[in-house]
Amino acid sequence: MLPDRLVTFDMLAQGILRAEERVRSLNLAPEDLVCVTLASPIRHIIVSAALFRLGQPALSAESFEGIAALKLPVRVCLQDPGGAITPGLQRILVEEDWFAGPRLSLTPARGFASDEALCRVDISSGSTGLPKAVWLSQARFRRLLEGLQAGDAVGVRGRVLNLIRLSGAWGFRLTAHALSAGFTLVFADSPRQALQMAAAYNVDAIVASTQQVRDLVREQIRAATPCPSVKALMFGGGLATRALLGEARARLCAQTIVQYGANEVGSIAVTPADVLGDQEGAIGYPQPGVTLEIVGPDDRPLAPGATGVVRLRTPWMGQPFPPRAEDGHPGLRDGWFYPGDRGRLTKDGMLVLDGRASEVINSGGVKRAPEVIEEVVLRHPNVAEAAAFGAFGPDGIEEVNLAIVARAPIAERQLIDWCGERGLEVARVFAVDSLPRTPLGKIRREELKTTLIG
Repeated sequence: MLPDRLVTFDMLAQGILRAEERVRSLNLAPEDLVCVTLASPIRHIIVSAALFRLGQPALSAESFEGIAALKLPVRVCLQDPGGAITPGLQRILVEEDWFAGPRLSLTPARGFASDEALCRVDISSGSTGLPKAVWLSQARFRRLLEGLQAGDAVGVRGRVLNLIRLSGAWGFRLTAHALSAGFTLVFADSPRQALQMAAAYNVDAIVASTQQVRDLVREQIRAATPCPSVKALMFGGGLATRALLGEARARLCAQTIVQYGANEVGSIAVTPADVLGDQEGAIGYPQPGVTLEIVGPDDRPLAPGATGVVRLRTPWMGQPFPPRAEDGHPGLRDGWFYPGDRGRLTKDGMLVLDGRASEVINSGGVKRAPEVIEEVVLRHPNVAEAAAFGAFGPDGIEEVNLAIVARAPIAERQLIDWCGERGLEVARVFAVDSLPRTPLGKIRREELKTTLIG
């Protein structure tokens, strides 16, 4: 279900068969990597499914320009008309005629050469620097989908509003999982449209990023739209503060579920909010098959309750791509994945995060996750968006800095004083037109720091 059309499984199947014919005519070699940058979720999944049936490895992206710095061995890019031309890359425009024509009969799928053949390449969000690529075999991709089913705390077998873009690994996997399970998928382009479609189409569940949930909550505050059919809300892709969880449960859905994972390893923990309690940063319990440790500077595991760096591994985790790249993937080493988060494990095994290791602000010995600071700042009526980041002041002590998108004019000193009254010591406030974000809505804090501080 899209705002302007409905698509049946039969229409989807016919689209896949027609797209398969068009891709076959490109005469690609079995190992040729294809980049799919189609904005329409329907076209994106149709073309991706056609590539699967042909045994053609693929990656999804917002645009090829966004990942060009990775210098991946992409053979061809399938994109919408009007996109930018990339020198040295074969560009194929996917237009309406790709999906039009007489009815086709189902033919056997060629498929991949083996379960261990390259199937997908996924791009990490790059929230702390240059994005990195990982590759998955068909067997590992299948295990990732099975992991989504095993951890499907949403528990809904009906209509799912998926707000996660297919250009990201999580969004693509969620869509593949939902279609393979026979769900009805609903897509929307904005918070207002999402609420309207949830109400009009009797949506059973909503899956969104943390930032998208924050936007939905704000839209409900601005103009409430009752969505009584929604039985579950699942979100992830950012630290879920207690304040946001409370707002989400009060204004969107009481059954709210927190998901913690990464493109490299898939879903790690899926936990209902009422299990998390009131502990700030609580994420949940690792799923079966996940090995998770908290380690110190020497990479030795720490005792329960001690704070350190999170590392984890799963049987289905991706590997650096290209396989023999010299710089590889700094987060994947010695059989472990280091997501860049700091946290601790409670005595009963619950993971509690303090934030990303590179983003936690240590101001005069007081450590705060930027997301917690932002929740306070966003309560100011004149602040539409906020990003907190640390930077060293003239005395060598790390200070809290804010970048804000203002809803109405507000002086820097006024906001600094307002924050001080609420226990937040802020050094500087920068007014910006927009905040740089990843496809999941995570703020690119390093980019902000470089742009605003230098």
